[in-house]
Amino acid sequence: MAFFNKFTYGSRAKEENEELLAIVENLNNILNIKKNYGSFLTDLGIRDMNEYTSRDRITKAVMEEVKQNIERFEPRVRIIGIQEEQGDNPFMMSFSIECMIRQNSKSLNMIFNSVLNNFRIANP
Repeated sequence: MAFFNKFTYGSRAKEENEELLAIVENLNNILNIKKNYGSFLTDLGIRDMNEYTSRDRITKAVMEEVKQNIERFEPRVRIIGIQEEQGDNPFMMSFSIECMIRQNSKSLNMIFNSVLNNFRIANP
């Protein structure tokens, strides 16, 4: 059946959508793994930031780890920028991650919440 799918109308859009879903799923896995837990890869995941007392230092450390994890474990995207999203709750951190999908040069914007360990796509 896969052979015939290549000739159907809209199959390119379907392939791009499936690729985007695969990237999102992988990013979800990468950003929701705690370092040294749940994986045999010791450098995969976000570590505890309990040694920091300054919110600025925690923010910088999380952004750097998110960047390193995406660069190392999701080669299909290129990071354009990561910045903190300002919110009302001082105990909650959210980050906006802007990426470009290498295969088709489409942009991908995500919001990553480090407290709730989830992220959402801002523009699918």
